[in-house]
Amino acid sequence: MHQQYQKAKTGKILLICFTVCSVIYLALLYWINQRVDVADISGCETAGAEDMEYKIEKVSCMYDYIDIRGYAYQPGVSLLTADTELLAYDAASGLYYRLPTEQVKKPKLTKQADDGCNYDYAQFRSVTLQKKIPDGSRICIWYKGNGANTLIQTDEVIYY
Repeated sequence: MHQQYQKAKTGKILLICFTVCSVIYLALLYWINQRVDVADISGCETAGAEDMEYKIEKVSCMYDYIDIRGYAYQPGVSLLTADTELLAYDAASGLYYRLPTEQVKKPKLTKQADDGCNYDYAQFRSVTLQKKIPDGSRICIWYKGNGANTLIQTDEVIYY
């Protein structure tokens, strides 16, 4: 008449479904976080050390990944919206590649500036697979904080 409920079989099916969904989720997350695409910088203003306070603090290569850390902010203007992206400029092709960038809280920047403005989220970090960036690319900062659209050319070059 009625088939008896089978705990073991149902548990295995649920475990397989959960595992498959988890693997798909992690694969999508990895793909999104490692996406490097060409950036359109038309309409950007260019800025240098006289207009912006910026620094690439660390560039390191480990296990086929490039880790880039630094900060950028406009002195005297509190950072209301943190939106900074790292770009890799390949001179051979003339293209700017947008690197996956995350904003990092660093209250030390606000304390160091000591000008009454908030620069807590001026710090950024990017971790990218080496093979996605052309060797010899120049690191650029695309500063879009507080609605700005500013391109900062740094002296840092990626070699691996």
